[in-house]
Amino acid sequence: MAVEAVRRILTDLTRIEGVRGAILVSRDGYVLEAVVPRRDINAEDIAASVSGLVNSAARLGRDFGLGDQDIMTIEYGNGMIVIGSLGENFVMVVADKSALVGMIRNEIKKHRERLKAAI
Repeated sequence: MAVEAVRRILTDLTRIEGVRGAILVSRDGYVLEAVVPRRDINAEDIAASVSGLVNSAARLGRDFGLGDQDIMTIEYGNGMIVIGSLGENFVMVVADKSALVGMIRNEIKKHRERLKAAI
């Protein structure tokens, strides 16, 4: 994995207003790389928790003939998690409620192929 290239992309994602962290995660829940400027996020814990959800959502899409998973957004009272599929891995962005979800989604799509190539 080209660690510097991945870190650069994750750092770019964290520069979006309201983003608290960006994490590259394997489908089995291991953190491959993380840029988490805020101390209130434990990358390993959140990655392990979200991996089961991502795998279930991918299976659901296949079962209903919807195709491969693309981007999933989970919204909460105080923030959101945006998850972009990278094949066998995924990128996860944790953001405050004030963040612009469309901007996060666009940036994930913009960097998807570079992230896949760097892993």
